[in-house]
Amino acid sequence: MTLTDKTVLVTGATGFLGGAVARRLAGEGARVRALVRRPGRDRYIRDVPGIELVAGDITDPDRMKTVAQGCDYVFHVAAATGGTLDYQRKLNVDGTRYVMLAAAAARVQRVVHVSTIAVYGYGYAGDITEDIPHQPGRVPYNITKSQAEAVVRDIGAHHNVPYSIIRPGMIYGPRSGMWTRTMFNLSKRKPTIFIGDGSGSVPCIYVDDVVDLMLTLAVHPAAAGEAFNCVSDPAPTWRDFLGGYARLAGHQSWLALPALPLKLVAPLVELILVLRGEPQAVPALLPYIQACKTCTMDKARRLLGWQPQVCLDEGLRRCEPWLREEGLLP
Repeated sequence: MTLTDKTVLVTGATGFLGGAVARRLAGEGARVRALVRRPGRDRYIRDVPGIELVAGDITDPDRMKTVAQGCDYVFHVAAATGGTLDYQRKLNVDGTRYVMLAAAAARVQRVVHVSTIAVYGYGYAGDITEDIPHQPGRVPYNITKSQAEAVVRDIGAHHNVPYSIIRPGMIYGPRSGMWTRTMFNLSKRKPTIFIGDGSGSVPCIYVDDVVDLMLTLAVHPAAAGEAFNCVSDPAPTWRDFLGGYARLAGHQSWLALPALPLKLVAPLVELILVLRGEPQAVPALLPYIQACKTCTMDKARRLLGWQPQVCLDEGLRRCEPWLREEGLLP
């Protein structure tokens, strides 16, 4: 089963992942309704055959019902990744509720909801499977994405809306602001400065693999009502990840900062963030990035016969042309 000739609503279509999903769907023959909240941010998907730009906001329940009418599938990508708890709850929880209710009214065949591995929190040791309890802590993003999953499951059950949930790790690739642009800018400095020797695991995933799993979740019978991790398994190290970007910049120099001084100031940094209303669990993040752990892909392999196809070296190589276009590489 494919999505060819199906009408598909994509929320967050002007963003990094949403834009990639919209273009992939259109390229495979789907009729894409790309939700655009802010005009002027649609350059990547504007004038692409098969993509219809529709104005709307996921926090507007009436507009969402109008936009979803006639759709066969919904890919819910839109989310707030920063801001206060109240702000993120409005977009990530209430917005998801309105998307799901709109999907229920439209009687779509399935909703693919984009969550995150951040719902697990930072305290788990060892490998992480999809069935472990959420421990989001007090980080607004982690909390609201966990609550959004609960909304998907509740409305799915009570309104008979088929759904699948994907929990990506740190998505890198061309157009990625944090995990390509920012990480490359960090890595190109000679030496690359990092906390420790970089032997901890980085739960990264190339964007094309995320899109591919999303399309699989939309149509695979075994994906209905299930949540799936989407990360590299086994996970590469931070030294592999940042070192790959450093190689693009022409060096392999590394400066390991001692962790102890940073651990001592972490509570102060966290206090400042708490006072701003945006706690980030900084004291827990420091040991997290130094730990060796993997969000396993066993469930996707077992139920869907799916696993990531783009290795780290290939993924970073694919970033190179975009980095040059952006003027970050000569």
